[in-house]
Formats: sequence, C-alpha cells, structure tokens
Amino acid sequence: MKKTIVLSLLGLGLLAPAGADEKKPTEAAKAEASQKHDKGSEKLADDQDSVSADVQELIDEQTNAKVIQLLTQVETLMAETTDRLEEKNTGGETIAIQTEIIEKIYEAAKEKST
Repeated sequence: MKKTIVLSLLGLGLLAPAGADEKKPTEAAKAEASQKHDKGSEKLADDQDSVSADVQELIDEQTNAKVIQLLTQVETLMAETTDRLEEKNTGGETIAIQTEIIEKIYEAAKEKST
C-alpha cells in the first residue's frame, strides 16, 4: 500500500526522489564562495579592530572599576576575534567569542547605569 502511494505521488510529480532537485555546486561556484568568504572575513577583522580601538577609548573614560574590568575583557576578546577572522576562521568558536563580547558589553552597560 505504501509503495503504491509513493509511486503514485512520484508519478504525479508531487514527490521527488531524494536529491532530485539538489544541484551540486560547480568548482567555479565553490571558488567564488570561498573568495567571498575570505573578503567578508577580512572586512569583519578590520571592523572588529576598529571597534576594539573604540573600546579602548571607552576604558580610558571610565571610573567604575567593574566597567573597566568588563571592557578590558571585551578588548581582549575582540583582539582574539580579530586574529581568528584574519585567519578566515568564522566557525563556532569565533561566533561564541562574539556572543561573549556582546554579553560583556551588555553587562558593562548595566553596571554603568546602576
């Protein structure tokens, strides 16, 4: 019964065989995607480095020791992320570090407002 239903759906074009519509990327498409990834990583590394300099300025302006500590941690994490991005490493660890940076910035903002 299942076999008949599946064959009927295939015949009507309502069910496609697994992988029927999947197109494998060509070598040229892979090379283009890799090049785009590399350029994006480089731009992010430059942006991250620039923002890190802004964080240093924020640290210099602070008087709250806890905020200074958090922003110093942020600056260190940003430097690590910049290095990873310069190496074209955009994997899970890099994303996790970016998430940690955001959390620490949020914590510093909360600390400053209290």
